[in-house]
Amino acid sequence: MGAIKDKGRQLHEIERVPYEDAFLIGDLLTTRTTLLAGEPKAGKTLLSAGMGIALLNCEPTFLGLPVHRRIDHIVYGLTDDGAAEELKERLGGAVPDDSVTIFPVRDAGDSGYWKGIYEDLADIRPGLFVLDNMLGALAPGEDISSPVTAQRFGHSLRPITDMGIPVLAVTHTPKGTAEGMSVASSPIGGRAIAAGARGIITLRNSGKRGRRIEVKMNRAREDLSLDVTVHRASATSEVPVWERARPQIKAVDMPKAKPWDEVLAARIIEEQPEETNYRPLAQRYAPTVGKSVETIRPKLREALEYVDGRWTRRRSEPA
Repeated sequence: MGAIKDKGRQLHEIERVPYEDAFLIGDLLTTRTTLLAGEPKAGKTLLSAGMGIALLNCEPTFLGLPVHRRIDHIVYGLTDDGAAEELKERLGGAVPDDSVTIFPVRDAGDSGYWKGIYEDLADIRPGLFVLDNMLGALAPGEDISSPVTAQRFGHSLRPITDMGIPVLAVTHTPKGTAEGMSVASSPIGGRAIAAGARGIITLRNSGKRGRRIEVKMNRAREDLSLDVTVHRASATSEVPVWERARPQIKAVDMPKAKPWDEVLAARIIEEQPEETNYRPLAQRYAPTVGKSVETIRPKLREALEYVDGRWTRRRSEPA
């Protein structure tokens, strides 16, 4: 028997997955593997915490996007020194204490390491597994920009999603176009690392434009590009609150209003009043323009003349 006969299925044998079941958060966080990439200090951990808070609290939306599934438990695998204490500050008081499990990821290159993680996750059955971050989970000597390493990571995470546990894998983008990359917003590892995910969230944080989230997702109804802000829930709290940034109103140069005397002259030429002299003409329109007859009359004399029974523009004197 071959691979096709053993594993092949006809279309009607494949279970349909509705759009709402393909995402934890619409067009942002999938129910398979999602990569969250960004430069150091861009706010990746803050964003993963914000999404976690929305999911655990069954909030209706996150950044205006629908939350499709309420989850009861998140497991965080953290690699950075002090990351567990930082995460507690960002989640403490915002979610139930027993809704989050944190464990340190150490030598993921050990052949039996991932197997142990699979067994524990199968027992705990969390609604989301977050690996923060992929660089810290490398085996000694591994390079995430290597296609071999990137593919191994993809194979390591696949059994977790096969159990029905969504994965959010946090990783880095290179600074500039170094580390073999041609696009600075791509995750390190490029196509090889992206191939193992259903979608990629790129978080940028530039001083001038602020934070921006750009998302490419399979089955997404639209590719997202969101200007966002994040701030603390209070002065004494590190719980992140994410919001869409309000669009800045661009200043528009308004055309300058014409001088009142030019507007009045044009009106007189159009209306052709019965007055044939400047003083009665000024008296007629003084209430309209809110100026005195003495102010209006010289302006009319400069601009208009009465010729052949009509008010017309005064012709310039020949040089």
